[in-house]
Parts: sequence; structure tokens; C-alpha cells
Amino acid sequence: MSDTKVNSLNYTTVNIASSGTTDRGTKIVAKNAAGGNMDKNAFLKILAAQLSNLDPTQNQDSSAYVSQMAQFASMEQMTNLNTTMSDSAYQQMVGKTVITSEKDNNNNYVQGYVAEVIKKSSGTYLNMLIDGKYKEVAVSNIIGVTAGTDTNAIANSKAALNSDFTAASALAADKKNIVIAEYDSDGNATLVRGTVSGAYIDTVNGASVKIKVDVLDADGKSTTKTYDYDNIIRAGDLTTEEMDAAEKAIKDKTASTTSSTQSTATGV
Repeated sequence: MSDTKVNSLNYTTVNIASSGTTDRGTKIVAKNAAGGNMDKNAFLKILAAQLSNLDPTQNQDSSAYVSQMAQFASMEQMTNLNTTMSDSAYQQMVGKTVITSEKDNNNNYVQGYVAEVIKKSSGTYLNMLIDGKYKEVAVSNIIGVTAGTDTNAIANSKAALNSDFTAASALAADKKNIVIAEYDSDGNATLVRGTVSGAYIDTVNGASVKIKVDVLDADGKSTTKTYDYDNIIRAGDLTTEEMDAAEKAIKDKTASTTSSTQSTATGV
């Protein structure tokens, strides 16, 4: 069978196998200049080049134009659909542990927790938490998805703990005012206001951030007490009015919850 193909637009022939070029000397390649696959833009460029090099002295087949434009429209729709589906698949990776094509010193594939998806002009990347540090990895380097591992869960927990400690240390360094609420087993809140004087990480009973707060005792004397960072209601450059408002909001919320619970218990 001959390798000669008929150009339906002007009825000339091109021997692709022997020349590797068109009849006008244009090189035929499988990939674009950037090294990527042929896309809709490359298709359009080829079509434009073909039209610009037609021989006006020869008969033209108008149906070929319609056919090629229909092919272009179909290719564009398929490309857009593929892009949409790919973006959706990338978004589904957020919150999951994925496997990259990179290997560690033990020749194991590197895994990481996906925090977000980032689109750049150079491509799509996953911002991943790997061994406690964030790193951007190209989606082309992702080879699989797994159920989260204990190692990555611990790394993620450490990152959150470090973030809380940094924030608590900033409050202590600037001696910021603070309002704290401690709840008993019945949901009643004990409100405390004071000035943050220190912060540290406690790993004795599970990892948590503690803050030291200078408060006034029942006799009006200054004393330092320790509270959980998670119990902060409001903190910063607070005025007395702002701290009063924070305390009132918690008291109103507690009273509303207690009233609702009592109404449910009595059937009212």
C-alpha cells in the first residue's frame, strides 16, 4: 500500500514516509516546540497554515473546510471537558494522603497530606505537608492516593500545634489582654480576664499549648495561672469595654443553653 496521501483541499499529493515534510517543505512532527502533546492551539495553527498555503489556481473542496472546522470544534469541547474533569479530580485530593513519584533514602515512595490545589501558568500543583513541612508538588508527579497514614496525621498535628504556640508566644511577648472561659461538666462557664505573660507546649497529657496569665485573685492581688490556649474567647489590644462585652456574650450564650435544656427536660 502506498504511503502517498491525497490532500482533499487542492488534490495534490504528499509522500510523508519518504520526506518527513509536506510538499512545501514544512517538517511534520509529533510534538510541539515546547515538548508537549499536540493540543487544540496546534491544530488551529496547522489549519491556518494549510489555508494560507492553498494554491488558488487549483480547484478547492469547500466541504473539507467544514469538516476540519467541525473537527476543531469537537477537539476544543473534548479538551475543555478533559480540563474540567482533571481539575475536579485534583480538588478531590484535598484532605487526602497521596503518593508521589519521588523516593526517600529508604527507596520508598514519598507520601504527603494535600492541603490545597494551586494553578499556575506552568501547570497545576498540590501544596502538600510532607514530614511536617509544606512543599509544592506537580500533579504530574502524583501516582496514587491512599487512606491517611499515622505518620502524616502526626505531622499535620505538629504543624497545627506549632501554629498555636507561635500565636500564643506573640500574645505573651506583647503582654496582650485576654478573656478565657473554662467550662465544667454541666456546661457552666467560669470567665477569667488578665494579661498573657508566657506560653509553652505541654506534652505530658497529650500535646497542647498552655498560656500563663496574670490575673487578680479574690483579695485583689496579682497572681499567675495557667490555662489552655484553646479556651481563649478574645485576646489582643482589648479595652475594658471589649472584655466586658466578651464576658457578657459568653454569659448570655450559657444562660440561653441552660434555659433551652431545662425547657426540653420539662417538656415545655
